Amino acid sequence: MSDVERSYYCSHKFRYLKIDLEYNTTLNCHAAATHPVDIKWLSANPGQLFNNPRSVSERRMMLANQRNPSCEKNCWPAEDRGAISPRIYNDGVQKTHTQVITQPETIDLTIGTNCNLTCSYCCKEYSSAWRQDILDHGNYPYTEEPDRYTLNEKDKVMSKISQAESKSSRKLNILLNEIKLAAPTLQRLIITGGEPLLDNHLIETVSELNLSTAAKVQMYTGLGVNRGRFVKLVEKLKNIPNLVLFVSAESTGKNLEFNRYGNQWTEVLEKIDILKNNNINVHFSSTLSNLTLMGFVEFYKFFSAQYQIDVTFAHSPSMMSVHVLDNDTKLQIKNSLTALPDSIADQILSSMQADPAEHTVVQLKQFLLRFLKVRPDLSMNIYPESFVRWIGLDHVV
Repeated sequence: MSDVERSYYCSHKFRYLKIDLEYNTTLNCHAAATHPVDIKWLSANPGQLFNNPRSVSERRMMLANQRNPSCEKNCWPAEDRGAISPRIYNDGVQKTHTQVITQPETIDLTIGTNCNLTCSYCCKEYSSAWRQDILDHGNYPYTEEPDRYTLNEKDKVMSKISQAESKSSRKLNILLNEIKLAAPTLQRLIITGGEPLLDNHLIETVSELNLSTAAKVQMYTGLGVNRGRFVKLVEKLKNIPNLVLFVSAESTGKNLEFNRYGNQWTEVLEKIDILKNNNINVHFSSTLSNLTLMGFVEFYKFFSAQYQIDVTFAHSPSMMSVHVLDNDTKLQIKNSLTALPDSIADQILSSMQADPAEHTVVQLKQFLLRFLKVRPDLSMNIYPESFVRWIGLDHVV
């Protein structure tokens, strides 16, 4: 599609706000580039975090159908190669707003980076375990996003700050106040991490926001907490109105243990049963990368009869996009997609079709070598032989 025919509008820029309490940053779409919060400006303009000068400028560009630079991280590159971008599968194409000043319908709150898991497509920005991995064993050799697996001075400082210290931050409380000011008209609050269930102030934070009784609460968890803590939290989670707990998973057995490293498959099943027995509404959030896609069909067949499964695609880092696979593995996956509904199968087929750039294959190999080096309990033998040979890792199986 040529730029003349192509629409560069996305309604999420007008409806959605992501706030990271630890890093004091926002995203005006979950797939966009991160923006630092100007605390001085916000202190003088309370209640206007969503209408900061940068976000207003980006909405103005969209209304003029101009290619927005903050969407170059995920959406535009995916659409350039014919894949399904977050803008498309999250229904952002339909034009909903004509004014640049608006208020968020959805606030996505990253409550903290405390996390016990190092999921394969995650990074230090969202997981303290990932940050500790790099701190203990050194940076990863990944050049496309140099800051993704490389510690900077702020990361080193963050690794030494306790939860209690973090929660007393003036900046954090200014950002929480922005949510309180938006609460009366907020339709949905999303809570992510890290692992929200590791946050000692989770229940208190949610209750103090004074959300509308109609507001839906979506909480995302990798279930990466010990059983005792989990059972105690479930008793409190039952009292949050309109709560849906989204379990982040897309594989079973050894595939899950590889891609959600730090979790055990049997423990995940036990915790899901605990949620079910306590009448907590559970959905699955499945993030499809090349590494997770190879176990997804079995996962879908295992859970889809009882649970809703929402699918998103990993476009960052680009080495983990679903098209970065060898042709034999793509054919094997294609033949297995008859077990999925057409709505999901078609998205996978569309996203797999591009040929991978050579540098993404090289970077994936380098990443996996480093990932496996400090996780000796993992093995590449869970993946198809053709993929392992193609990526050049048959010697480490």
